[in-house]
Amino acid sequence: MCASLNLAAPALTLHLQSQGVTTAHALADALGVDRSTVSRGLTALGQRVVRLGAARQSRYALRRSVRSAGSRWPLYRIDEAGRAGAWGTLHALHGGFWLEATAAPAWFQPGYARGLFPGLPFCLADLRPQGFLGRAAARSVQATLQLPEDPRNWTDDDTLCFLLAEGGDLPGDWVMGERMLERVLQRRAAPVRGLVVAERQRATQFPLLADAAMQGTVTGSSAGGEQPKFTATIASRGDAVRQVMVKFSPPLNTPAGRRWADLLAAEWHALRLLAEHDHEAATARLVEGGGRRFLEVTRFDRAGTHGRRGVLSLAAVEGGLIDEPATTWPSLATAMEAAGLLGPADVAALRLRWCFGRLTGNTDMHLGNASVWFGDRQPFRLAPAYDMLPMVWAPGPQGEIVPRTFAPPPPLPGDREAWQTVAPWALEYWQRVQTDRQISAAFRALAHSARIAVEAMRQQFL
Repeated sequence: MCASLNLAAPALTLHLQSQGVTTAHALADALGVDRSTVSRGLTALGQRVVRLGAARQSRYALRRSVRSAGSRWPLYRIDEAGRAGAWGTLHALHGGFWLEATAAPAWFQPGYARGLFPGLPFCLADLRPQGFLGRAAARSVQATLQLPEDPRNWTDDDTLCFLLAEGGDLPGDWVMGERMLERVLQRRAAPVRGLVVAERQRATQFPLLADAAMQGTVTGSSAGGEQPKFTATIASRGDAVRQVMVKFSPPLNTPAGRRWADLLAAEWHALRLLAEHDHEAATARLVEGGGRRFLEVTRFDRAGTHGRRGVLSLAAVEGGLIDEPATTWPSLATAMEAAGLLGPADVAALRLRWCFGRLTGNTDMHLGNASVWFGDRQPFRLAPAYDMLPMVWAPGPQGEIVPRTFAPPPPLPGDREAWQTVAPWALEYWQRVQTDRQISAAFRALAHSARIAVEAMRQQFL
């Protein structure tokens, strides 16, 4: 018995390392031994082995260490009052990750695969640094954490090491590891620190923060998107504060700066108009200063000084919960509704938003530019609209102003009802942009032609 046990344990280790999650029966067949020998070998491996499922559904996996960070880490969520709650534990395995929840959420898959993922769980996907801020964050820790400079080249283990070392203020409400939780709680106990800007000083402080962001010395929460930006806390009268993400233009005395200033004003109009039509949208404010224009957007994943709310991009939902690939908001909304992940009202609202974007020149409505409120229950709810602007006229990669013609696409059969609802909104939108004197004459002329194009399309499909 001892000989077979000594033989089984090393062989089991090698097999679990190479094959990942598997059954005791498969292990016995692969090693040419009986089930009792496999059982004794698994027992000898002790806590290095994770058992998933029960009885005949049981599968086995071997833990693996991620560099010097260990193999398991507690996961916490921060509520709107800033209080931390233990949610579960993430385990690194040979062959993937196991997300062990204290109480299984509704979106867990049934059977032995519950909580088992081939890579980092989809619910953590938006925490990977991305876009302008993400690259700045990656550069700031590249040397100390020994990570590639570009986060697009990070492995799951690279991302995990970042979350454990620098994940105290990321989008949504997740916090991984005790060290990061301690950092969050210390911030809650101390006076507000960091990028705190008095309301009346935004026009003078925002330019300084923009310069720092361009130099890579200010990062903040790693919201996605390529537009230069920074995050800050705005302090108004009394104790009221709001957490914001601030986009900014290049200097206004450059062609690219003038165009981006126009686009930021156009985004402000879009968000305001959607809200006026009872379509939930992020709250935004325009600020001018230091030869730049700023669009200050109140973060809907934050509440007050320390509170947080769970959000998840459609890209993360599609990657983790939808079997068939979906590339557009409407197609994903349909798939989510079929899977019980989104209710009819939110499916309709997302389709309205999609049609409005197509009629207002938004050529950048990828799955990362829409989100849902994310918790343990389903169906999820659609989060407020953001990044709604006519990207058809965005400057080129080198800042060049490329002449483009806006030709609104006709409605597909499934979009027709929503299209007819938002076509008047789009006409109103272009009228507002066309008459806004803080927008350049050249861009107002583009808005005028866009309004004519939308009206012609509307007449054709009445």
